Amino acid sequence: MRALLTSALLAGSVVAGPVMAQTNFEDFNFSDLDIRGVVELPITGMSAVDNGGQVFFTSSNGRFVIVGEIYDLWKGGSLDTMSQIQDAATRIHLDGLQIDTANLNTVSFGTGERTVTIFTDPLCEHCHALTQEAKQYADDFTFELVVVPALGDRSHELAKQLYCAEEKDAQGVDALLNGTIDTMATVADCDTTGYERTLMTAELLGVDGVPFVIADDGRVNRGRPSNFADWLYAGEEG
Repeated sequence: MRALLTSALLAGSVVAGPVMAQTNFEDFNFSDLDIRGVVELPITGMSAVDNGGQVFFTSSNGRFVIVGEIYDLWKGGSLDTMSQIQDAATRIHLDGLQIDTANLNTVSFGTGERTVTIFTDPLCEHCHALTQEAKQYADDFTFELVVVPALGDRSHELAKQLYCAEEKDAQGVDALLNGTIDTMATVADCDTTGYERTLMTAELLGVDGVPFVIADDGRVNRGRPSNFADWLYAGEEG
């Protein structure tokens, strides 16, 4: 059984059919496995497996099997189907987390109803290039740039100065792109609670590099999308 499970996990195939999670270990028949899909969970060494319409959770080496319900506290509710598990494993729904980017180190532009969140760094040239490209789509999307210090101490100084800037909302985007954050006047005795919240949020979401882009439907792209327009409008296809 372990060999079969390991082979299935390495294959990494995914299905989106409706399969209900079972609660009793005795209900499972492991003598004749029928692996229909595997979703690697954002939990180190654990995957969800669809075994002939039954869902269980297994360690990467197939030794440990967990049978029962799994709950997504970020989005709310149990994950009962492989499609729900796939969504939870690959997407970040900021509304479910009740994260208001307005309370973070954020500057924004655009007038569209759909919101795209980009974690960026003051010294990240790839981030700036992506932001410049994003301006082409400002009528269809609102882009929220969450500024984090991903590239070291100097980035930390600049990100914090942007957070405390007197004219952050009016001048923040241009200052970020033009490299002029260090010329912005700052608020005296700036309360940096929101800046610290930004750092904690980035860590919670697993932002391990920039740009880190989250679409309005929860799709995540680590790095600059190879075709930004296709990636942006892909959400319209469901």
